[in-house]
Amino acid sequence: MTTAREIMETKLITVTEQTPLSEAITLLMVHRISGLPVVEGDSRLVGIITEKDLLNVCHEETGTFRVVGDLMSRELRAFQADAPLADLCDCLMTHHFRRVPILEGDQLVGLVSRADLLPTILEIVSERVSEGDV
Repeated sequence: MTTAREIMETKLITVTEQTPLSEAITLLMVHRISGLPVVEGDSRLVGIITEKDLLNVCHEETGTFRVVGDLMSRELRAFQADAPLADLCDCLMTHHFRRVPILEGDQLVGLVSRADLLPTILEIVSERVSEGDV
């Protein structure tokens, strides 16, 4: 059984609640990613800021959104590193998330995105074709 730990991305780009929105947006553009985990000093996950969250700026008229904490999603779904891949897939299909944080205890240790799942999905498809199941 494949687990989150086996496929998660561990080179993470993170921000804090106090990170200026302009800095977070620049990180998203430079690294060509669509979301950033928001952590406290000890890598404790407190939220996530995504392109979708940032769309709220378009409705702003007074400049009230200045830092990541003003727009980030605080309620999110995270998984422990030993979570089975099927659980992550179910979550990504059900909730339309593009990524899920991976934790050890309450510490952020990785992310799994839809794209991270593709090599495993390809392997499954290839196995099924060779067995004549597809």
